[in-house]
Amino acid sequence: MNTRIAIDLDNTVFDTARVIHDICERHNVDFNMLKTYDPYQCVPKYVADEIMGAFDSPELRNIPVVNARIPELLNRMVARDDIEIYFITERPIAMSDMDLMQLQNAGIVCDKSRVVNHKPKIEALRKYNIDLCFDDSPNVVHDCITNDIDIVMISNPDTPYNHHLCDRVEHYPDLATALIEHGIITK
Repeated sequence: MNTRIAIDLDNTVFDTARVIHDICERHNVDFNMLKTYDPYQCVPKYVADEIMGAFDSPELRNIPVVNARIPELLNRMVARDDIEIYFITERPIAMSDMDLMQLQNAGIVCDKSRVVNHKPKIEALRKYNIDLCFDDSPNVVHDCITNDIDIVMISNPDTPYNHHLCDRVEHYPDLATALIEHGIITK
């Protein structure tokens, strides 16, 4: 039986925190993400609108990965027979083709059937019988805990909204480190 792994895109594979930071810096606004990453709760509406617009734009497919090793590690995982990888995100469903292009532009080998846009994410995690999830979202971490899905949280200085959960789940500063130290893939 294969291990089914779900991997989030934003702030897990791709450095979307950098996009948010750049927009806020351009508007001279501080983005205070203490327990939420909802921009409408953190910055003025006009800045939040621009941030949300960035996630629905062609530029999204060129956002760099968080760690340069991610494409190589994920491609090694995809090649394995004992693992099934799904990229599950809560981005709008209409963006699924862009999500696939973003993964491919980053050099990550991926089949369209493995890119899933669904909100709430927990429904997709259950539908695909996910055994292990890598995500930065406090909501997803909570949902995984309450639904008995193993979760590894990606938590770093750019994700202060999830630091309050660090004592409840295994966490790593980035996906590459998590995959290696969790024993999913060797260096």
